[in-house]
Amino acid sequence: MRFELSGIISRVDPQVIIFESDDTFDAAAYRDLGYTTIDVICIGGGGGRGGGVDTANTGTQIRTYGGEGGGGGFHRVQGLLSELPDTCPIVVGAAGAAGTEQANPANVGLTTDGGDGHYSSFNTDFCQASGGKGGKRAQTVSTTANPLADGGDGGIGNRTAVGGGGLGGHCGDPDDDPSTSTDGEDGTIIDNIGHGGGGGAGAISKYDGTSYLEATGGGHGSWLPDNQLVAGDAEDPQTGGTGVDISKPGRGGGATARPLTGLPYNYGQAGVPGAVVVYLAAK
Repeated sequence: MRFELSGIISRVDPQVIIFESDDTFDAAAYRDLGYTTIDVICIGGGGGRGGGVDTANTGTQIRTYGGEGGGGGFHRVQGLLSELPDTCPIVVGAAGAAGTEQANPANVGLTTDGGDGHYSSFNTDFCQASGGKGGKRAQTVSTTANPLADGGDGGIGNRTAVGGGGLGGHCGDPDDDPSTSTDGEDGTIIDNIGHGGGGGAGAISKYDGTSYLEATGGGHGSWLPDNQLVAGDAEDPQTGGTGVDISKPGRGGGATARPLTGLPYNYGQAGVPGAVVVYLAAK
């Protein structure tokens, strides 16, 4: 018995789409083109840094930073295009706004907390990741009192409510390293869904280089605690300007979409928007 086939069998090439603002995904149109499977990554927006006091090297020479925001969470879901509705809403998480700073130490009470990062989602709950919490404001410029400028918690995958991921650093506790946190805020182990790194805690110093309290580093964002492929790098504490010792906290890490894009860009880091990345294939 012999079979003969005529014509040409064509298959569409895989395609990656990166959404960096709210949009709508036209699943029906891609089904008509021959695509059959979809792979989606959502990364929530990072939280904003809390407000501090910057005398701009005049008067008391004070420079204090609020805590850094937490990084956005990570969620990855794969499925069949045939199971999706014809159109799918996409929400891309905005970064939280930085808190209000003050130039006059007497106005430290007017500083504000950083804003929370917003969640990202694809077709509502098909794939979703929460934003990181904003960092706390500096509440004092005293060189002896704790400014209480804690870092914000990171976001987490498969959730829209802010936070839930890596814990933010606590001001005045340099041993509390959010870069090593793999536990959720309720004490449970995070597994199979990605957490954003917690933000580092702020500190206080002077422009003459005198440090009264050093800031802490940000947390390491990752899909799984033992999977570095999508990890958003932790950020070390930084110097806050000429002559200022380490008082600027490290940002909480978000995550990359490297498995789909091949690129190392860190979405959802503290103060950075999230993203929704879609990979389409015909299988």
